[in-house]
Amino acid sequence: MEQDLSQNSILMKNYADHVKKISELIQKVSLQPYRDQELPVVFLRSTAADKEAVARKIAAEKKIQSGLVCAISTLEPSPTFEHRGTHMIRRDRPSHVLYHYQIDPEMGWMHARMQTWFPFNVPIAIHGREWLARQMDKVGLKYRPQGNCFVWIEDYQEAQKLMDQQREANWAERVNGFAQGLNPAHEPIFERYTTDYYWTCYQSEWATDLVFRQQDDLKRLMGLLVQHGIMSFSSTDVMRYFGRKVNQNGSIPASFKGTTPIDLKE
Repeated sequence: MEQDLSQNSILMKNYADHVKKISELIQKVSLQPYRDQELPVVFLRSTAADKEAVARKIAAEKKIQSGLVCAISTLEPSPTFEHRGTHMIRRDRPSHVLYHYQIDPEMGWMHARMQTWFPFNVPIAIHGREWLARQMDKVGLKYRPQGNCFVWIEDYQEAQKLMDQQREANWAERVNGFAQGLNPAHEPIFERYTTDYYWTCYQSEWATDLVFRQQDDLKRLMGLLVQHGIMSFSSTDVMRYFGRKVNQNGSIPASFKGTTPIDLKE
């Protein structure tokens, strides 16, 4: 950050004004495609708001099947910089971020979070099954989705081959393309201090789906599975699954006001 300021002949004491101008520029160019298509740009004051639900509702109301859906603007704690003394230091502080929701023709429903303050971090979230559905559509493979899974696929072996192709994708090329669309001003901003994104896998989930050939086979096991679930998992496990914080000892915080229904007290 210090080198970038030096290359642009900006004094450290003027860092805040510099960043504010850059942030305003990024917001303008990043949101312009939504304004051109008259798509919603929603500001959410609460960081706890369900952004996914808001975007899904907009997509359903506007009957959007492909392309941009909406942008959600909010403030969230983010890693950035601050001028202190004779140096720039790293610190977390509330920064303006933009969530871009879209239905990609190849990868399906996805979103990217654009931090409008240095260092402009861009987490991108995609879903492998969304991608697989479009792969199967392309080759004419029939399937039946339900929620977050497929309850039936015409040819499971062929679907697995398509799924395996995802691991061979040129990820850097794909995500660089998304990042360029989120911040078209990247090159002018770093004209004197050339830098590109370095991509890492922040969070990845590998899931195995089990499909029963006969419904009666599952019915025979269902009672045992339900009993095992009730006796093996507690409310705190459910809370963790849904991203709720629990105490270090695993107990439910006294301040928690929501509900996590289960058949046992713990």
